[in-house]
Amino acid sequence: IEFIKLLRQAPAITDAIWLDARGREQLRVSRLAMDRMRSGKDFSQTPAFRQARSHSPYHGPVYFREGTEPYLTLAVAAGAGVTLVEVNLKFVWDVITNIHFGETGHAYVIDAGNHLISHPDISLVLKKTDLSSLPQVQRARAANTLPVPTAADSGDGHDPLGHAVLTAYARIEPLGWSVFVEQDRQEAFAP
Repeated sequence: IEFIKLLRQAPAITDAIWLDARGREQLRVSRLAMDRMRSGKDFSQTPAFRQARSHSPYHGPVYFREGTEPYLTLAVAAGAGVTLVEVNLKFVWDVITNIHFGETGHAYVIDAGNHLISHPDISLVLKKTDLSSLPQVQRARAANTLPVPTAADSGDGHDPLGHAVLTAYARIEPLGWSVFVEQDRQEAFAP
């Protein structure tokens, strides 16, 4: 009942799974597949189960379910077992598309591997666009390798099409993601 409530209250969660103390799936409630009980599927060797069992929340890497939408796995200790959820990151897009300023200003989010996971142009996300070659992404990653990561930076950069932009970013811990905001340089410095 609690998992059904969870899926009703959190539309981004597509699957909620309870694993017993041995890492065996005992319950799965899903938006995309049939719910199941006591399947016994073994999760005991997965990083999600092992980390959550050590009472440290697990935040998995971003992956693309069926090659299209970005997802993230989260897991926490729950009683004698582990609760694991699959989160559809397409819902982050709803937030990102509402961030705009001027004619060209927008925001986007990249994961720890510099892949675009949210952008006003959803087609760039679905193409699994790698932004590691952008100067602003390189600066952000270099700054975050320092002993104390900087919270934000700003400066010049360019978008994936090569247009000059003024950009700023902030890191999202503990996921290792970064949120960038940028605006066409000419518009930013227009009178």
